[in-house]
Amino acid sequence: MTEYIVKMKRLDFDMNLTKMKWCPKHLTEIPAIISNAFGREITMKQIEPIIGTDHLKEWVLNKDADIKEFYDAPTVMQEWLAEKVIKVKIPRGIIPRDFEPKKVKILATGDRIAKFFGEDTVSTRQVEGSLKLFDCGHFYMKQTLPGSGPSPHWTVFEGRWHQRDRGIRLEYLLRYSWQTSRKPDMEFSIEAVKPNLASTLAWDGETERQLNGNLPATVGTDDYFWAELVRMGDKGQQGKIRWNTELFPDNEEAPAEGALPEERAEETPEETEEREKGETEAKPKLRSRFEKGAKSEDPTPDDGPTAKGKKTADSREGSSAQQPKTSASSTPGVPTTAAVNEEDENMLATYIGFGIFLFFVFIFMYSNYA
Repeated sequence: MTEYIVKMKRLDFDMNLTKMKWCPKHLTEIPAIISNAFGREITMKQIEPIIGTDHLKEWVLNKDADIKEFYDAPTVMQEWLAEKVIKVKIPRGIIPRDFEPKKVKILATGDRIAKFFGEDTVSTRQVEGSLKLFDCGHFYMKQTLPGSGPSPHWTVFEGRWHQRDRGIRLEYLLRYSWQTSRKPDMEFSIEAVKPNLASTLAWDGETERQLNGNLPATVGTDDYFWAELVRMGDKGQQGKIRWNTELFPDNEEAPAEGALPEERAEETPEETEEREKGETEAKPKLRSRFEKGAKSEDPTPDDGPTAKGKKTADSREGSSAQQPKTSASSTPGVPTTAAVNEEDENMLATYIGFGIFLFFVFIFMYSNYA
């Protein structure tokens, strides 16, 4: 559905002046912001008409004076809901034809070289953040609110990143929000960010494993929040797997590396041969343990046809000559004389108790009805 909308309809590019805390003074600043966001030269003619709205009324902005008139115009909406937004249509050929929120990037066209992840508290909400860096010089940062109903709410920032001596600098160019369960496809739009919005993340320690710094906040009243992002496994490399402790209790060990089918897909022929050889050597040991347990439960060690014939011949001669073994080394599974005597004693006690019970019942009935 989203792909159909991108192909058949030009998406809106919104400049929410209330969120950005900024207002352009000249109309020429609007195409300049769009050109900077998408990295392409976009003219005024390509984005006309320019519409200003407070979600109830619309103004057509044809000259600089119209901007001030629109921005200063009163609104009937409550103050905490009032917003002033400038809307334009994004020219065709700017957005990828296969674009779909959260699945296809708008700016990034290269290969991913690093990915970072972190969980932080923003105001009173828990936010999950992920940052991906690409070799084309662009980044893709997603902030997720996990507790937003059946479908989480995502806010995505895209822009350019620059390497520094002690970290990286992020230059934000555009943003968009998405929630499949609440937001219809027709309401989706790309949003501008405040001009010159940027932040710097520094490496934690000497290793490039964690980035710390301020990121733009999507909830609460603060503009930024402190984030700590840990580097994940790089693309094309097998990273360490974080096993679910519920699936593997404390008394069990997680499968070794290469034990899962998806991990074996990356094996070389030599590694596959070595693994199969190890499995073959382990199988006889497994069978021997089962055989040992089976022998301890079988009262007769011989199991072949000869032993079976011998048993038949012995049964024909008569079993009266066979006496039960009462020694401590009797075969498991065959009841001993001591076990039989103990069982008889238990039955006798049961009979005596039942007889006493009948005697008292008889006395009770006799005394009441005689």
